[in-house]
Formats: sequence, C-alpha cells, structure tokens
Amino acid sequence: MGQLQCTQEEKNDNIINRLELDFEKQENIKQDERANSFSYVHAIGKYLNIGVNPKLDQIWEEKLNSFKVYDEPPRTQSNYRNSLTKPKNIEQFFAECPLITQDYEYYMLVFFIQEKYEFKCYGLIGLPQKYRWAYWKVITLQKDIMHKNMENQINDSSYYIKKDINRTLISELFKEEQVVEKLDYVLTNLASLYPKVGYCQGMNYIAALFLMVSGAKEQETVCVFAELLDSSFYMFNLLFKEDLPLLFIIEEIIMKLMQKKMPKVYNHFIECNISPSIWISKILLSGFVYLFELLDCVLLWDYIFIKGTVLGYTDLILAMVTINQDILLTKDEADLSIFFNFQEQKIKCAEKIIKQALTQPVQEKEIREIMKKTNQKLELVELFKLFGKEGFEKQYKKYSQGIKK
Repeated sequence: MGQLQCTQEEKNDNIINRLELDFEKQENIKQDERANSFSYVHAIGKYLNIGVNPKLDQIWEEKLNSFKVYDEPPRTQSNYRNSLTKPKNIEQFFAECPLITQDYEYYMLVFFIQEKYEFKCYGLIGLPQKYRWAYWKVITLQKDIMHKNMENQINDSSYYIKKDINRTLISELFKEEQVVEKLDYVLTNLASLYPKVGYCQGMNYIAALFLMVSGAKEQETVCVFAELLDSSFYMFNLLFKEDLPLLFIIEEIIMKLMQKKMPKVYNHFIECNISPSIWISKILLSGFVYLFELLDCVLLWDYIFIKGTVLGYTDLILAMVTINQDILLTKDEADLSIFFNFQEQKIKCAEKIIKQALTQPVQEKEIREIMKKTNQKLELVELFKLFGKEGFEKQYKKYSQGIKK
C-alpha cells in the first residue's frame, strides 16, 4: 500500500505552478517546551530553514482539513479507503500503524489513498516544512517493514559502515555521538534487512539527510529508506547492489537525452573526455548530498520521492545541465572537473533546478525508446524496455528476488 506504481503512465506535469519560497524568513517558534528540544537546538526536522510561504501552508492546511469530514459519500469502491474515514477506526489505525503518529499524518494518508495524482501535484507545488517528513513517510508507507524487529546488529557490512560514518559530516550534527549512533542504527538495520544489497558507499549520506529531516527518528528513517530499496518505483536495491546496474541505466538515459536535447553540451563533454562516472555517478550514489548544499538536497529529494528514482534523478540532472549549459560550454576538461565538484553551486539552486525540471519532464516512453535503441550491453536493458508498461512489475520482481530476508 502507499506505493505509486511505476506501471502507471504519468500525466503531464507541465501545469504545475510551483510556489515561491522565502529562504530568509525564519519560522516563528513558540517559546514552549519544544523550543529546547533536540530537533530545535540542532535545526533538524521541521526546524530546518528550507524556505517558507504562508500561502503554501494555507493550501495544505485547507486540503488536509477537507479530509476530516467523515460522512462524505464514498468516491471509490475501496473498502480500505472507506474504513479509514470512520471515526471509530482511527484509534485502531494508529495502533496498527506506528509509523503514522499525528492526526495530520493520518489525513495526509487518506489524501494519498483517495487522490494519488493530486497528492503528487500538491507535493510539486511545494511542501511546508512541518509536513515534509509526513509526506515522505506517507508516499513510501509499507506496513511489513515497520513491523520488523529492528536493533543494532553486527553483519558483514558493519566495518565499512563504521568507517564511512566518520566521513558523514553533512552538518555539525554528525559530530555528536548520539547522532552517529542513530546513523549506525539505520545503516546496520538496512544491511540486515537487505543482505543482497548490504551497504554501499553513498547510502550513508542519504540516510544522514533522512535522519535530519525526520528529526533524528532512526526507526522511521529505516522504514522510509527501506521502501526505496524494496519498491519498483524507487529501485534502490538495483542502484546500490553489487555492480550498480541501475546507475549505468540512468547514466545511459541522461547521456542519450543530452545528445538529443543539448547536442553542443554533449559533444563538448565527449571532446573534453568528461564521462558520466565523473559527474552523474557522484550525484546518484550520494543522492546529491555529497555535492550540494544540505537545504538544496532536501528540496531535490521532495522531487525524487514524488517522481521516483529514474524520472526524478533524470529530470533534475538534465535540468541542472540545461540551466548551466552556456557556462559548461566555456570550460575545458580541468574546469569541468572542478565544476562537477559543485563548489561553484550556490545555496538555493534547487528551486531553479526543480522549476526547470517541471517545464520539460522526461516521459516514460522516451526511456523505453532509448533502451530499444541502445548498443550498450547493460544488465537492465530488457527491463527498461518495459518501463511504465504492463509487465514491468513482473520483470522487476525477477531482478529483485531475495533482496530482503
């Protein structure tokens, strides 16, 4: 449940009107017991200054309030959907679904179940800070993961996890022992739940970002990341498993689309010997976190959660190149290598990238055509010839057998 199926054709998102965010205006924190909380002191969770817009807050509050009407006539024949809107079942639902803890999260889940496409459109318009983690949880919700026994476990990946954790300094927060322990908890549990994937360098950066957005809730972070590993919509098991098969598929898609849509940039990269491994792989395997400013990464991940791994990453990376193509054409090989360390990127570039991505989103049929014409011998080519079509889910399961206990 709660999973956007990759087999559904995407509707055209060109009509999305993303609201402007004010990055200077700070959230007005009430001076109550929460003001001294761990999350507030360390500026994590809803206290991350990602940008605010009162109109955005109002739009979301009005929408979620609309699902508080219990006697509305059923819009679907889904017994599950109808049972959610009966007051007597709310308390039972919270008991059965410990990942959903707040009333607004419950109504957000009802919103998602009833109106998946509109739910996604609202997310592309923008997410209020206070609802971001709830949105990420709801869009990835999977009950079988949340009920698994989680504890710090020693496994074959433990040595590499502990080694990489010391390099995970996406903020000063990760110098604190209790936060490092939480990150260790997340990564060791994921490696235990998915032994065929285990641990891959880069997962530490993404898990650290999720921990910050969650407010350092390690069990919830495991559940959300686990869905990325377990789902045909996100396919992180194929991104991070040995030989990184999904990485090479996405690189091929991006380069072929660049060749078609930005031939001058593509040819310049070839002449300068700038291969996808120099820049695309860094972005994919660290989820933007290693290279981009933290607050930008949060917004970019909003987009990935909504669009899925393949379309999400492809849209954002192509948008980034589109925005910077004139600059890229002036740089030689050495300068391009420096540029793709993203030292020149300024904070708040994510909004510009997302708006560009929304103007020209990649279509599933474009990916199918690329896979049909490619001369690259890639492991997942046959799978992605079905991308967005009936049969993709069945084929995906063959590639994903045995990824979890």
